[in-house]
Amino acid sequence: MNERSSIKDHVTVVTGGAAGIGEAVVSRFAAEGARVAVVDKDPDKGNSITEKIKADDADALFVRADVTSASETKEAFRLVLERWGKVEILVNCAGGFFETHAIEDQKEEDWDAILAWNLKSVFLCCREAAPTMKKEGYGRIVNISSQAGRTGILETALHYGAAKAGILGLTRRLSVELAPHGITVNAVAPGVVLSPRVAEIHKDRLPEINKTIPMARPGGAEEIADGIWYLSTPGSSYITGVTLDINGGRWMT
Repeated sequence: MNERSSIKDHVTVVTGGAAGIGEAVVSRFAAEGARVAVVDKDPDKGNSITEKIKADDADALFVRADVTSASETKEAFRLVLERWGKVEILVNCAGGFFETHAIEDQKEEDWDAILAWNLKSVFLCCREAAPTMKKEGYGRIVNISSQAGRTGILETALHYGAAKAGILGLTRRLSVELAPHGITVNAVAPGVVLSPRVAEIHKDRLPEINKTIPMARPGGAEEIADGIWYLSTPGSSYITGVTLDINGGRWMT
């Protein structure tokens, strides 16, 4: 395998790794030979995906953690460092939203929860990963944003769109800070991805949504994972601070 495309033995932390895009990333990276820490607050799903990839000879670890908590995030990274001694790749997939409301009906507690889940979690994990990556003089950070952070699509929630836009700003700022240390920081902004949750939320509107996508279909989680994989390879060494839009042509800069 070309060394520029190989992540074999690279220690990888995937938050939200038990389902959706996170699960697809875990499976793809394990197949590529990476050492994978699955970080998720759902122990049943987290242990299940971890055991699945271990059965295929992956070097893997499940860590139960709520990455909106500074203390739990710190402990999660401590366990990863205890196991492998370093972190080379961080993929921040944790996130999501509950319901969509008009602004006058938006509860403050839900606003705070969604910003914590999607944006604060990225900050906390990057804060833990940066010191070990600086020590190694190498690192790849990929933050999962959304088309909702790029443009005002109504099928996603207000607080979710704000948080995902915040990820883009964090990504750009942090990329400049960490570039001198051999660490790249990039974002991926998926469009409509047909996870079970999305299929349920938009089950009545999917035909209409598909008409807005030039490829006329939603994306698959594995297709998003492919883009994340590239930004995590040594070959992406001169790419930092960018957002890779993976949306079937639905939105373009």
